[in-house]
Amino acid sequence: MRISVLGATGPSGLQTVLEALDRGYEVVALVRNPDKLTVTNDKLQVCKVDIFNEDDLVPHLKDSDAVVSCLGGTASLFGWTKCTLYTDSMRSIVGAMRRSGVKRLIAMSAWGSAVTENEPFLIKWILRPLFIGNLLNNLGEMEEYLDKEGRDIDYTVVRPPGLSDQPSSGQSVRAENGRQFLDNSLTQISRRDVAKYMLDAIQDRSVYKACVAVGYDKST
Repeated sequence: MRISVLGATGPSGLQTVLEALDRGYEVVALVRNPDKLTVTNDKLQVCKVDIFNEDDLVPHLKDSDAVVSCLGGTASLFGWTKCTLYTDSMRSIVGAMRRSGVKRLIAMSAWGSAVTENEPFLIKWILRPLFIGNLLNNLGEMEEYLDKEGRDIDYTVVRPPGLSDQPSSGQSVRAENGRQFLDNSLTQISRRDVAKYMLDAIQDRSVYKACVAVGYDKST
């Protein structure tokens, strides 16, 4: 398996790179600043790219079995300003995938990327209005873009709850297709466990062209 990982120097991207290497995959890490990725491995190639430049991405995606996007913004950067990170980067990614002949895409999103009834209190009354509303809005726009203009791409959007830097918990990750959040689920999940799910999903045709909410069951 050969995968290209975007956002590999971020906390979720790093865990994805490490998990993929542990599985023996070949990994092409596409980053803005290669010096920030200190991992070394014979199966790891680190490439400096502009994620908003389709031409820049194309040569680094060729021969990959899948593209995994762990790109993410921060509340401090987009809390009170419009965020277009996810849509702008996804247009470049999809264009580069078409040109390089890669069909499989896994992209991280989040619980609450669209407003729904009965969403958790934390999202509805705290995170959305006070902290990351602009990030969530743009994640929803990214998902809408894939649904309307990326149907030739075998994408899976993975929506986790809050992310922690704890090691893998050993718990099973529950996943439900088409959900914005999971009932009876903890509101945090280890980044490493999300990485495991995303890599497992690469070969899972049941989640092609789908958005999937993931989390831990409270009962486990």
